[in-house]
This record gives sequence, C-alpha cells and structure tokens, in this order.
Amino acid sequence: AVGSELYEEALVIFKKAELHREAAKVLIDYIASIERATEFAERVDQEEVWVMLGKAQLGQQMVGEAISSFIKANDATEYAAVIAAADQTGSHAELATYLVMCRKKVKEAHVDTSLIYAYAKSTQFAQLEEFISAPNVGRIQDVAERCYMEEMYEAAKLLFNSISNFARLATCLMHLGEHQAAVDAARKANSTRTWKEVNASCVEHQEFRLAQICALNIIVNP
Repeated sequence: AVGSELYEEALVIFKKAELHREAAKVLIDYIASIERATEFAERVDQEEVWVMLGKAQLGQQMVGEAISSFIKANDATEYAAVIAAADQTGSHAELATYLVMCRKKVKEAHVDTSLIYAYAKSTQFAQLEEFISAPNVGRIQDVAERCYMEEMYEAAKLLFNSISNFARLATCLMHLGEHQAAVDAARKANSTRTWKEVNASCVEHQEFRLAQICALNIIVNP
C-alpha cells in the first residue's frame, strides 16, 4: 500500500496490525501530519513513537513540543540537537526540564553546562544555586563568562561566587551597583587590577569612602 502511495490505507492496516512504529512513520513521513502523529502518539503512548514524533517536531522547529515528546519517551539520545535548537529559539525553561531528565541517563559535561546556562537564562536562580552547590560536571567558569558577556550579571555573580573567582565576582558586583560587596570581593581577590577596577567604579558612582579603601590597597604597590 505504501509503495502504491495508498498512505491512508497503509495507516489503517498498520494500526489494525498494531505496528505502531510503522503507522507513526506513515503519518510523519508520508502523510506529513504532525498533528495526527501527535494524536496517535498520545493514544498508543509508546516510547519509540514519542521519539519519532520528537525528532519530526525538532525538524520543524517545534522545540517546546519536541522537548515534551522526548520527556514522555524518557529518551536522552537527542540531547545535543535539542540543546542547539532550544538555544536558537530561546526555549530555556523547557530545556531545563528536559536536561534534568537527561542527567539521570547521561553523565556528560555538555548536559550539565547547558542546564546551568538554561537555569541562568530562564532566571531560575533558586534551582541554579541548588544545582551548582551539588556535585556536577558542568563548566561553571565558561557559563559564568557567557552570562557576563550577555550582561546577565545576577546569574554571573552566583556562578563566579560558587567557584571563588573573586576578581570576576567583584566586576559583576560593580555592574549591579553593589559596591560594598565589590570591595569585599576585591579584598578576597587581592589583585591590584581588581582594586583599580573597583576603585574607578566607586569614584564614578561617588562612593568615595569605598574608593578610599580601594586606593589604600593600590598605593602600597610600587
């Protein structure tokens, strides 16, 4: 029937024979109806059908729907493609939910790193703090720098603080206008360059008492 382009007939036969994978393939590849394929997936509720649907949805940039399908399939095999697609469409909150599921199956730095960024991008700071304080294999420094470049200073502050990068933390705090905290961070960083940066920012914002503290730490250097 498929060979003769009798797709509706083929679909009926496959359904009758309970060949769910083949029926889904007809709906997705030949009839090309994602809507009907979704209804079919919900009815049969089989992992491999959800995966096929998820891949098809991903191919049509239906990222939120694809993520939902992969979660229902409990399948983490497409994580790289899902991460790339979610980044393009800004579906970071949905991506975070998917990556939490993926972590149970895949121990991969790319998954953890993307989850940290997804939490940061969707301003889920409570989840972000909880995640980075637990064991993980995410590249926190990389995500922190990316957040900083994108002016997501609140997220960058949490990340730099968690890895004790006080020099970068001080810079973030300056951007957030938290000059007292920036001076405290500069004290921990104990680098002339950081003291100079914080000092300049304090002077600019007329925080002269704090600027004086910074200046005293700069002037002792030859």
